[in-house]
Amino acid sequence: MGEIKRITCKSCGAGWECRTGCGIMHGKLDRVAALFPEDIEIEIAGIAKKTALVPFDFSYQLSYCKECQSIESVPVLWLLEEDREYIGRCGQCGQKTELIKAEDKMSCPVCHGGDLETEDIGGWD
Repeated sequence: MGEIKRITCKSCGAGWECRTGCGIMHGKLDRVAALFPEDIEIEIAGIAKKTALVPFDFSYQLSYCKECQSIESVPVLWLLEEDREYIGRCGQCGQKTELIKAEDKMSCPVCHGGDLETEDIGGWD
């Protein structure tokens, strides 16, 4: 089950609600692959054809988009045996994003000065 997080800047009040983690429908590789652009989906399907079982780890993770200065949840897939990671693009502008490893240590992407506060506000599946 995933979590819904509210992220708010203490200085300017900018805020985002993001879903992190994964749900029950993310247990099959083909469903997860469909969350990525077509070229990546095809690449993942090619890897899946090589073997009957492809061990993977998947979750939506917080990321920062420099292009639209937004905090987003993006799909992140790690194919364990391939040691390959796929990171989704920004849902607003389609650009590459940077994963946020510690949201409490990141400054606000809007005002660039405020500290971010994270609050768990619910769950999803």
